[in-house]
Amino acid sequence: MVADDPNPDPVVDPGEVAREAVDVAHRDLPDLVGRLAAFSDPTRLQLLIAIHAAPGSPVKALATATGLSPNTVTQALVSLRDSGLVANTRDGRLSRWTLTDAAAHDLLHHLGAPHSPLHPPH
Repeated sequence: MVADDPNPDPVVDPGEVAREAVDVAHRDLPDLVGRLAAFSDPTRLQLLIAIHAAPGSPVKALATATGLSPNTVTQALVSLRDSGLVANTRDGRLSRWTLTDAAAHDLLHHLGAPHSPLHPPH
């Protein structure tokens, strides 16, 4: 940098930039950690992949797809719903599950979750 330069480049401190980024993200970190925890749990990750491939699936179909008991599926789905990743809608006696978090959907794509006739490539 030249002292006489009328537009000097400001000196950027990487530590300060990183601290500011953490400060901004801090209020959302507990929510983010909860959402990412779903991806580290094999049961919940299987369910996210299954729901991605077959949106609107009921518990029985998800249990069949994953080889898990319906009770285990229901408990994991409640956890995923509490994390804001999925939602259910009632269809008579069935509860149909869909992804609700766009970032989770994108992450599933990055992780290689396959498309299907029910969720074609986009």
